[in-house]
Amino acid sequence: LIRPVDRKIFEERVFPREYSVMVYTENGHVYAKDEKGSIICQDSPTACLQESVNYVVQKGGGRILVRSGTYNPQQTVNIPDGAKLIIEGEGDGTVFRYTDSFTLFSHNPNNPTWSSVLLFRNFKVDRSGSGTNRANIIYVRYAFYDEYDNITIVDDYREETEDVGLYGRNSIISIVRNCRIFNKASAVWFHSYLVHIYGNYARNTAFIGLAAGHLLPASVFGFKQPPDYPLDGLVVIENNTCIDCGRKDEAYAVDNESRNPYAYGTGIIKNNMLTTRNYPTNTAFGCIGTRKCVIENNTVKGTILNAIINAPFYGTRQDIFVFKNNLVEIGYRNNVTPMFLQVAKLIIEDNYIDINVELETNLTFLLFTGYANHVSLRNNIIRFMFPSNYRTEFGIAIQDDKPENKDLEFVNIENNKIIFSAGRPLSISFWGTYPTPPLVKITGNKFYSGSSTDILLALRNNHTVRAIVSDNTLDGGISGLNIFASSDVTPTLIFVNMNMKIVSLSNNVNVRYMKMNSGTATFSGDGTTTQFLIPHGLIRKPSKVLVTPGSAHASGNFYVTADDTYIYVNYSTAPPAGTNNVVLYWYAE
Repeated sequence: LIRPVDRKIFEERVFPREYSVMVYTENGHVYAKDEKGSIICQDSPTACLQESVNYVVQKGGGRILVRSGTYNPQQTVNIPDGAKLIIEGEGDGTVFRYTDSFTLFSHNPNNPTWSSVLLFRNFKVDRSGSGTNRANIIYVRYAFYDEYDNITIVDDYREETEDVGLYGRNSIISIVRNCRIFNKASAVWFHSYLVHIYGNYARNTAFIGLAAGHLLPASVFGFKQPPDYPLDGLVVIENNTCIDCGRKDEAYAVDNESRNPYAYGTGIIKNNMLTTRNYPTNTAFGCIGTRKCVIENNTVKGTILNAIINAPFYGTRQDIFVFKNNLVEIGYRNNVTPMFLQVAKLIIEDNYIDINVELETNLTFLLFTGYANHVSLRNNIIRFMFPSNYRTEFGIAIQDDKPENKDLEFVNIENNKIIFSAGRPLSISFWGTYPTPPLVKITGNKFYSGSSTDILLALRNNHTVRAIVSDNTLDGGISGLNIFASSDVTPTLIFVNMNMKIVSLSNNVNVRYMKMNSGTATFSGDGTTTQFLIPHGLIRKPSKVLVTPGSAHASGNFYVTADDTYIYVNYSTAPPAGTNNVVLYWYAE
């Protein structure tokens, strides 16, 4: 998000004066000296780092250069509010080595001004041998800008939530790039208005690999919020590599926390790699409490325990979720839904998903979405294989199943190749009574199941549903379309187009086919109106329209146009005033 040339300009403006302090080792001693060469501290690594921070802050900002060498701090270095500070090493040759349970660098002001600018660069933190001594390595709250670049963190694996490599809460801008983090419970975890995590490498994390969320509301979590900044921010997690990450939680996540009743902000997870070598991942991707979430161009290979995607509903549902151009080739080891998505608008397009279930179990769903009002599955290749004699019950299940959210408008299943070793590949359930009849399109797909089954449309209330079911290929044990309705309702299913065999039909369903429509439209002229709109009721703009006058006052000169909703009758001279005096007969197909 920040180009190198912009970064240079940014640093020159933030750090107009170079009040540099150098920390170095010599003959077994540690020293800190200012830009004039005067020694300001010696022998205690913690004291020299702290004195260097204090000195630079008093001078209005600057750079602390920590030369190559091994430093053994004994406690946290605290950075005050308002600091303009760069702490920079000389790559992995600058090593902070300790095993006790303390944060190395901390910024946590009691009365923040959100004016601190903090850059941490080019050093290594080595806590190998720390055992059960957990530690958040760098923890920054309430900064204006905090950046982490080319930092290596090596630790011992442990299952403690407060054991994070790079950790931040409620800053304005947080940037993490080109860092390498090994054996932490969580590698990177931030909540800021803007978070950009890119080009990092994480390995063997107990809980989270690389995750971020937006500003956390003070009313729920108690963190202070920066004034004049809304909760809606942006998180971008891109071009990272995670190996054996998220063993008990997510490898990559945009997460506003599960106990948060609100959904807000935009999250993007793209161009990342996730692989498992020695340990499986619990969940590959999470989008928790995020209004807009895009997951695209990622590669997932290995073993998943719980889910490929988890986008649950905790309070306010997400507006839109996009899963696009991802490559997923995994073994799967659980009996829960691998893709669980409770969002308003769901777009799953152009993915290759190959799943081999490694447990002998009957799985209810491959993909489940509830609460949706728009669903689009297009151009995906999905292969879902079970051990012999086991199956999924419903495969891809799309439902509008909550009384407070009966607003499903559109389902598009188009040009997919869906292969199941056993079980029903697709079921769509309509529960509500809708102000506008929803449309389901199942077109151009290839469905395969190794067991005897069908494609299910379930109608569970007194509603009308429109359907286009055409040009699909059914293979294996799939026999056709099953139209099911609850026994106490009388729904209507209108087929706009359909060429799939109906193999099961509940006798209380009213089935109609709609390729054309016609009727009589009656209007009252007022002597000035020249255009009259006739709703034609077809699914899209008709290719053929015929309108003829049915009354004397309707017989003037006119021409006709149409769009997806209306036929427009345009008179050259307005019909005279009258009551129900303009009668038009119309036909459209």
